[in-house]
Amino acid sequence: MLRVWAGYLMQSGQRAPDSLNLVAVGGAAVGVKLIQAARALGIPAYEGYGLSEGASVQTLNLPGADRPGSAGRALPHAELRVAADGEIEVRGSLFGGYLGDRAALPAWWPTGDLGELDAEGFLHIDGRKKNLLITAFGRNVSPEWVETALRSESAVAQAVVFGDAQPALGAVLWPVRSNAPDADLQAAVDAANATLPDYARVLCWVRARADFNAEAGMATANGRPQRAAILQRHPDALGATAA
Repeated sequence: MLRVWAGYLMQSGQRAPDSLNLVAVGGAAVGVKLIQAARALGIPAYEGYGLSEGASVQTLNLPGADRPGSAGRALPHAELRVAADGEIEVRGSLFGGYLGDRAALPAWWPTGDLGELDAEGFLHIDGRKKNLLITAFGRNVSPEWVETALRSESAVAQAVVFGDAQPALGAVLWPVRSNAPDADLQAAVDAANATLPDYARVLCWVRARADFNAEAGMATANGRPQRAAILQRHPDALGATAA
């Protein structure tokens, strides 16, 4: 939504209303480039993080306490820590439990997300624990990290990265403009790769055969990509990386 808003303002030569003081953004990693582009258009965008089981947003960047690229610091009602395996855990205003499940809630709720807290308490999220890729060379890669780098390029609307047990990563890309030439997408991949270490670079990509949405069977109702379905429909995304 932030990308579409910023894109509309840029194309129409407009700016966001001066009355806006803060626009909280979350649900997926935003990326530094999009935050900066939105702010340049007058959208005071600040990234945050939260999960349903936490009963609220847990972290948020704020004016005066802001680090683009992070999800912000913990809000007063929440505490965060990172387990030995890198999983983010939260406590504070947790939910009461799942319907029909009488199990007692743990003191610290495991979020399923991987990340780290920097020296000043800003939360940096790497991706989902269950989505972690281990390449053929034994390197752990969170696909969401690479996907954020790809989506930060103006030509790419959506990206899903694969490469478990492969020597290199592959991606399925959906362009911002359906008629965008492959050269634009390749330039976006090259630009994203320049920001990534060699083991996390995308060496093969294909154009998606449909938008990543629930109607196409390639996303959940809330927009999360259905990775298995996307790979099944785009086995050529691994291309030469599987050789």
